[in-house]
Order: sequence, then C-alpha cells, then structure tokens
Amino acid sequence: MTLDPHPPLWRPQHRDTILTMTKGQAFDVVVVGAGVFGAWTAYQLSHTGAAVLLLDAYGPGNSRASSGGESRIIRMGYGPDEIYTRSAQRSLIRWCELFDRMDPPGKSSINNCRLSFPLFQPTGVLWLAREHDPYCDATLGTLQRAGVSFEKLQRDELSRRYPQLELGSVAWGILEPGSGVLMAPRQARINHDGKWQGNLRRKIRVCLWPVVAKTIT
Repeated sequence: MTLDPHPPLWRPQHRDTILTMTKGQAFDVVVVGAGVFGAWTAYQLSHTGAAVLLLDAYGPGNSRASSGGESRIIRMGYGPDEIYTRSAQRSLIRWCELFDRMDPPGKSSINNCRLSFPLFQPTGVLWLAREHDPYCDATLGTLQRAGVSFEKLQRDELSRRYPQLELGSVAWGILEPGSGVLMAPRQARINHDGKWQGNLRRKIRVCLWPVVAKTIT
C-alpha cells in the first residue's frame, strides 16, 4: 500500500490551505480521523489541556467512517466476557458526563443521563434466550457481578410485554432497561460544531486532509 502523491481528492494547494488554516498555531497532538473514536479521543485529550488538531478527509461524522451508521447500541451483556461489560459501564458514564455538559439542568433523566439532547435513546436492550442458552446464562452471571440493573423475563411475561414478537423457541429473556442507542455520527459532528463548553472547544481544530491510498501491484 502506498499513497498516490496527487489522487483525485488531493492537490498540492490543499497543503497550502491547511498550512494557512493552522498558521501561527501550535498543537500538542494530531488525531487522524474525526469519526466517533477520533472526535472522542480529541475531546478527552482536550480535557488534559492539550491543543489538538483533528484531521479527516471527509469531515466529522461522515458516512465513510467506521462510526458512519446512524446509531450504535450500547449494552452491558457480553456473555462471560466481564471485561467488556465493565468497559461499557465506564463508557456510558463518560457519555453521560458529555450530555451533562451540553444539557441544561432540570431535564428528565435515566441512569443520571439527561435526555433533552438526542444523542442517547434509552430504548433498553432485550436478549432472547432458548431453554439451554450458555451465552445468555453467562450474561446473567456477568450482569449480577457487575451490578448492572436487569430483569429476567419468562416466556409468558415476554408475550405480555412484547406481543409483536413471534417467540418461537424462545424460553426466557433478559431486559437491560438502562441500555439503548447512541447516535454516533451526530456525536462526532456536534463535538466539531462547537457544543463543547468554554476553553475546551478552542483547544480543538478540525481540518479536512483528503489523502487517498491506492494499492501498487
């Protein structure tokens, strides 16, 4: 893999444009990629006092990014892999801290996350399990050890609450009421568009840097 020195989206004048946009500025860190991971990394780095340059060929929250889908589910159930459950718990706390910075006080909340800003939709996550389901059995144990709020629902209760489902061989389920949907691309774009507070926003600069790779055989 090598870089085409002059691909269709790249011309030497782009370099001059970026140099002009950043002229007279010094950056401590450069983050390449302004999807949800890149934007979040820049955001966290800015908390440490670092001046961050965030580069992306197509702009923040674009459809080509790995986070380019409209939504991402945040859940706590990962079978026996407790490390992922603990990571998801920490992640949701960080998301809630971000929402608190953007939302005024006094709004309705779930899991201490204010809901007036449409980045997190607490839809809940429902797991459907067969009679002998090792993964869901392990999920129950992991959720219990991690202190995650959940409900174990038997088939009759599933039918009552979710009559739209054809349960088939489903025997029981797990409901995570505090989990839901994160609007990932919106988060990346909002981080760029200036919803951050005070000095944080001034410490992050976003530039387009359209570099295209091509394979040489």
